[in-house]
Parts: sequence; C-alpha cells; structure tokens
Amino acid sequence: MPDLKSRDPVFMDDAMERVKYYIEIFTSNSLEGTGTGEVLRDVTGSAGKMIRPRLLLLCGALGPKASEHRETLCMLAAMVEMTHMASLIHDDIVDEAPYRRGRLSIQKKYGKDAAVYAGDFLISRVHYWQAVKGLNEAAAILSKTVEEMCVGEIGQAMYRYNPEMTTERYLANIQGKTAALFKAACTMGARESGCDSDVLEKLGQLGEYLGLIFQLRDDLMDFLSDDSSMGKKTHKDFSDGIYTLPVLLARQTPEGGKILADLMKQNSKRHLDEDEISLMEETVKMAGGTDATLDYIHHYTSICRDLLASFVDPCPVEKEIMEAEAGAEDGKRYSVEMIRKMLDKFDEI
Repeated sequence: MPDLKSRDPVFMDDAMERVKYYIEIFTSNSLEGTGTGEVLRDVTGSAGKMIRPRLLLLCGALGPKASEHRETLCMLAAMVEMTHMASLIHDDIVDEAPYRRGRLSIQKKYGKDAAVYAGDFLISRVHYWQAVKGLNEAAAILSKTVEEMCVGEIGQAMYRYNPEMTTERYLANIQGKTAALFKAACTMGARESGCDSDVLEKLGQLGEYLGLIFQLRDDLMDFLSDDSSMGKKTHKDFSDGIYTLPVLLARQTPEGGKILADLMKQNSKRHLDEDEISLMEETVKMAGGTDATLDYIHHYTSICRDLLASFVDPCPVEKEIMEAEAGAEDGKRYSVEMIRKMLDKFDEI
C-alpha cells in the first residue's frame, strides 16, 4: 500500500481498497450458503462514498507517524465505516425506508428483526476487532461517538411532530446523530498518526463542522431539488414529524410563522395531503428558510476553511507539486487540499 503521506493522486483509491479489504476481514463468517449469510453479505455489499473513512485517512496523513501506522489507520477507517453502515441499517428500520442507495434496504428485503441483528452484528465486530488489535484509545472514542449518535437520534425521536421544536434542539440533535461520527473519524486518524494536541483539537472541530454541513446540505436539498416529481418522497422528514432547519428558520418569520405552525399542528393529528406539503415547501422558500439555511452552511464552511488554512500555506497545490517527490510538508498540503475539495463538494448547492 502506498505511503499515506504520498502526494500521488491515486494514493487514496489504493488506501480505500485496503479499507474495503479490512471490512471484508472484519465481517467474515462461516455462514456462506445460509439465509443468515445472505443477509450479512448484503450488509457489507452496499458501501457508499465512504466519506468518513476518507476523512480519517486524510487527517491521519497529517501526523508524523502516518507511514509507521498506515495499516492501523486503514483498520480504523474500516471500523468507522462499519459503524456508519450499522447506523444506516437501524435508521432504515425506524424510518421504514424501503430503499437505501437505490437498492432494497435490509429491513425491507429481510424484515425488521433480521435488520436489527445485522446492524448489531456490525457493531459487535467493530468491538471485537478493536479488542483483538488492542486499539483501546480508538475504541473509547468510537464507543463514546456511538453514545452521542444514539442521544441525537433519541432527541430527534422525542421531538417528532412537536410544533415547539427549536433550532437549538435541532442543531444539538444533528451534532450527535451526524456530526459526531465525522468528528470521530478526524480525531481517530489524527491521534493514531501522532498529531499534537493543538492539531487534534482543530481536526476534531473540522470534522464536527463538516458533519453539520453534510446534514444541513442534505436537509436543504429537500427544498432545492429540481425534480418536481419527487413530491412526497422529497419531504418525508416533514411528513414524519421531523422538522429540519429550513422549516424552523422559516417558522420564526412573520411571513411563515402562522402557516407553518398550523401545518405542524395538523401534521401531529393526521397525514397531510399533497397540497398541504406543497404549501409547506412554498412557505419555507418564500419566508427565507432555504436562504437562511444556506447562510448557516456558508458560515460553517468559512470556519472549516480557516481551520484548514492553519495547517499549511493555503495556496492551491499545483500539479507539479502533486507529482513531485514526497516531502512531509507537501504530503500535508496534499491532504489539506483533498479535504478542501471535499468541503467544496459539500458547499455546492
């Protein structure tokens, strides 16, 4: 596997192949050919963009021990992704989601009981391999992160259909259910590669803000999708009583307050029809909920850019430098540039 501090543009693809290898190792079992084995095979065969393990590797490349600990970094990245996969399986059970990434969800294909235990299987394997490999510090971080994710999800569940939901509560919930794992990925990578305490703190902040941006962008795209045919599917959160930031910010305005408060009240009593959902969308846009959410995203993005600039010279990495012989500073610049490009994608609306 290439050195994690190499600036070769293909190094991340090679490293991610190693991460996938460890996911396969960590989830291997002797149940091939059985119904249980089929479920577990499907669980590990639907990986997405693997943003969190990529972040772990990129943050890990900033430390002085990146080369020495490269295999452990790939193991940790696999564990972070397995934790994310488990959370998605459980989310789909709660939401009764029929699809995940264009395929039948585990709960839809095999039933809720099998899905619950499939998610638990992934978490149990993470704990097992952390113990086997002696990754105690990482285990503590990831276990605490799962706790924070659960608290965020519980907070969201307890405020479903609640017209008194606030922006502060919403942000606290997504800080747990989404941002916590981003923060953990960055922190685990940096700690494993020997980053000092100042860098660890900054990378933890970076991960947390990236997670907030990721969730806010997802919530905002519900209102900015060009596909008008998405209709009810697009606003499933509102129909399910989950009020996201665009709605909450629009409700605070004179233009949107009464309409949205009335719709929320009705939503707690019965299923809203298509016209009412359309009214909700139009009101959120008219009252500036989408623009205000975009301001939040740009604010968090600005903080992330400042954090990244504190690590290296903020000028772009030129192609010639990317192809040059590896040096510690150039390797750091490469990792920062890759994180910056990831941030750019998050910031595209």
